[in-house]
Amino acid sequence: MLGKNDRATIYLIEDINDVKYVGSTSEKRFQDRLYTHRRDKKDCKNNCSSAKLNLSYCMIVALKEVNNTREERDFWESHYINNVYPECVNIDRFERTLPGEYKRDYYLKNRESIIARITKYRKENREKVNAQRREWYQKNKERILEERRLERLANL
Repeated sequence: MLGKNDRATIYLIEDINDVKYVGSTSEKRFQDRLYTHRRDKKDCKNNCSSAKLNLSYCMIVALKEVNNTREERDFWESHYINNVYPECVNIDRFERTLPGEYKRDYYLKNRESIIARITKYRKENREKVNAQRREWYQKNKERILEERRLERLANL
């Protein structure tokens, strides 16, 4: 029985005409993914880029084993598509980054609009924001005062 696991495999399919396709799967035996590609092509589900390959005469090779998270799979699949095998037939060629990098890059690109949105929200919801701040301060009052006391002692 086919099963999923906590690891995923980035793979390369190459046919006899040197046409390449890069993909990822979380199947325990990544070779089973080739069967799915063949079935989809046979059933006329040509929405996958691998339909351009001669899947009767091809081989599948594991490129890298990664954690089975969407972010990590997309990052490494995109890396192989854009950098290692740029001649592959894959349609999806997005530049992907790992989650922390994505958040930082997104913020740097959209800094002005993010600051404007936050400022607008704070102006429109001043009472709500102040109430949340007061509540947070009351919950953390002892810790805040202790940190301030220790900071004053360190500066002496």
